[in-house]
Amino acid sequence: MSTNTTPTRTALVLGGGGITGIAWELGVLSRLIEAGVPVGDADLVVGTSAGSVVGTMVRLGRVDEGLREQFEAVTELPSGSIDPEAFQQALGQALVGATGQQEARSRVGALARRTPVAGEEPDLVTTMRGRFGDVAWPEADLTVCTVDATDGSFRPLNAASGVDLYRAVAASCSVPVVWPTVEIHGRPTMDGGVRSGTNADLADDHDRVLVLSCGPELDVSPLGPTLPQVVAARRAAGREVLVIQADAEALEAFGSDVLATTTRRPAAEAGRRQADAVLDRVRAFWSGVAV
Repeated sequence: MSTNTTPTRTALVLGGGGITGIAWELGVLSRLIEAGVPVGDADLVVGTSAGSVVGTMVRLGRVDEGLREQFEAVTELPSGSIDPEAFQQALGQALVGATGQQEARSRVGALARRTPVAGEEPDLVTTMRGRFGDVAWPEADLTVCTVDATDGSFRPLNAASGVDLYRAVAASCSVPVVWPTVEIHGRPTMDGGVRSGTNADLADDHDRVLVLSCGPELDVSPLGPTLPQVVAARRAAGREVLVIQADAEALEAFGSDVLATTTRRPAAEAGRRQADAVLDRVRAFWSGVAV
């Protein structure tokens, strides 16, 4: 009798969500890890925007350190704010007449390229260099999601990309209209969330996928694959996926501006509370027990 000994490959997908999203994800993950759920040992970590910061902290073993920062005064974060209604209106106008997802993203990139760099380099590059230094990419697989701001092509970055880790994270966090693009291999590059809030499809070839999503996504987007589409496809194919989406209490803690630094603590606390609420379900899922 033969036995299938192929190991189960796991993935942790961390979505975008601004500064409050970083805090919420760190709250969730710190509590899961504290409770003995080894999500940090995932074979693949995919990070988009806020998730790229948190994913890097996961791979560097800095989740607890990152959580503590959410309860401290902020001095290192670049200033920025976002009006969701105005932001969506600007995107909507840019997308009128786009004939495909990549073209749609290139139009968003045209908006992103209008934001000038105030000094010698984008503030986000300075910030992420200060946070992570010149640390090498971790040995365990980490993918940081970005989008080319000229042609709209999707640019997942990893250890083989030949890009400094801090620069890749800065590019992934470069929200169009708010912050300037970051140069990657001579190309202006922007937030990977322009394509998808989670880019969860990058984990399609993994057997078990846990997704942290900082809010609901549209069922269909003109910019790229949505989380509902990816989840539906995985489940139709019999592949395991579990989504932890920021609940109503967490969204209230985020406030109206996800780039505000003043709501980091309540967002982190909401993440810890929500992790407690789903702890048994996540533990069972991560260990391979049906949920």
